[in-house]
Amino acid sequence: MALSLEERKRLLAADLPASKLVRGQLQDYLRRTGLGCGDFAKRINYSTATMEFFVRGKYHSIAASDRAIRSAILEFISTHPVGANAGLEQGKLYETENVRLLRKYFYLALDRGWGYVVYGAPGCQKTFILQSEIAELNRAELSKNGIARRAFRVYCRAGIRPGDLMKRVAEAAGTFTVGNADRILRNLRFDFSGRRVLIAFDEAQHLDNACLETVRELLDEEPHCGLLFVGSHNLKAIFEQTELEQWRSRLHAGKALPGISDEEARKIVAGEIGTEYPENKIGGLIEAARVADPRQGKDYRYISARKLFWSLRDLKTAIAEKKEAAA
Repeated sequence: MALSLEERKRLLAADLPASKLVRGQLQDYLRRTGLGCGDFAKRINYSTATMEFFVRGKYHSIAASDRAIRSAILEFISTHPVGANAGLEQGKLYETENVRLLRKYFYLALDRGWGYVVYGAPGCQKTFILQSEIAELNRAELSKNGIARRAFRVYCRAGIRPGDLMKRVAEAAGTFTVGNADRILRNLRFDFSGRRVLIAFDEAQHLDNACLETVRELLDEEPHCGLLFVGSHNLKAIFEQTELEQWRSRLHAGKALPGISDEEARKIVAGEIGTEYPENKIGGLIEAARVADPRQGKDYRYISARKLFWSLRDLKTAIAEKKEAAA
């Protein structure tokens, strides 16, 4: 005998807190990925109509239990992470001065709604640090649906135009990407209302004046998003242009990342392969990771975190293969 509507509703009531939690996670996931309800439904082999019943809290009208759909939603979200884990390369984030400085301006921009510029030489882990800080923030704030702070990373390719840049901002934030810059700005203003939001522009040295003037509205107008521009040393010169006088009056700091020191490099090596590795070989690893930076002087060389971690990855692979062969 089929269950009546009231009986199905009563059975689901026992799972109501769990159902509400999953709906909240799903809605947050949809916002941050830009997926529509129908798009997500197809990915877990449900119909759009069924998914909409679940999202509206009306699943009791079509089924006795929502356990299966909740399980499918949670499994997909866990295996296809976004925000908290998506795009985050594997590896440990070591507490270097680069990390401390970028983290400092990350949270100043987020919590005060200010603009900051942070620049450094290639290979000093700017992107990795940025991804890690965004991941950590989104993990900590995930349960605060509706009032949670949010941070989004936007990659700025060479030659990007204002309209395309705004679409990337909208895509990163999980809001609508259709329409011109004005429409996207209105949508972002509505979606960000009541939140503290940071938008971090990575490789920002590629932004031209038109792009910078377009995103300035995110800083100037409600809800006054924090803006963090991260890029190479060329970034500093961009904001020193006469044409960007309005921008300079809004930036609270422009800071150069110092790069990894020898002491920090040694701690990283010890953390990755242990403290028993021969001292002369550690020195060789660090020296091999040094690269020239002519902008700092013809003889200036710095430790590239990227090269150091690549070398350590290859070394750990070789050590593992040697142990396997000896076993």
